[in-house]
Amino acid sequence: MPLYELHAHTSECDTAAHASGAELVRIYKNAGYDGMVITDHYFSHFYKWFADELSGMSHREVMARRLKGYYAAREEGEKLGFTVLPGAEVRFNKSLFGINDFLVYGCDEEFFLTAPRLNELSTLEELYALLPENACVVLAHPFRVRMTVMDPTPLFGIEAHNGLTEPFRNSQAAKFAEFYGKPVTSGSDCHHPDHAAKGGIMTNRTIKTPCDLTDVLWSGDYSLYRG
Repeated sequence: MPLYELHAHTSECDTAAHASGAELVRIYKNAGYDGMVITDHYFSHFYKWFADELSGMSHREVMARRLKGYYAAREEGEKLGFTVLPGAEVRFNKSLFGINDFLVYGCDEEFFLTAPRLNELSTLEELYALLPENACVVLAHPFRVRMTVMDPTPLFGIEAHNGLTEPFRNSQAAKFAEFYGKPVTSGSDCHHPDHAAKGGIMTNRTIKTPCDLTDVLWSGDYSLYRG
């Protein structure tokens, strides 16, 4: 059954990541995956890490720089027949949710290039007002240390399996989702080659575009892969 990674980070955009977009595609292709979403962090640290490089850039140029890892992965994916989609792991600068992270699926490249800085929003309502109608927002690894337990009602779903999170916390996330009747997702949260291929979703439906992915998620026609 086709297998897709939903949570991965590239060294082009994250100083804590140790594999480039192209390297990730080769790793995942060799691991039997059919595609992946590049969910590089979309938070204030990005602008600090690359401040010198970003100085003087227009908004669109800054946003294109944030997609650098995705572009590298997509280029390699096109060579190998491997689907690569743009995504994001958004953290608001100022929010009642503290350091909670939200995985965003269903947005194309042009959305990320033209939308205002998502990390500068304050609420999920503001985020949803910008997103395409069919987009999915998923609370990532909700029971990690320092994350804030929140009402997930506005969200599409919960990341119930995260490859970098302890099993007991993933179990808590799954129970949390079940209590609120929320769909669940799975992702490796890959920052290093050793983290790869520890999560994702399996589906018989073809995923080639961001809309294909969200159609699958909304349909529930998938199962979780837990590595």
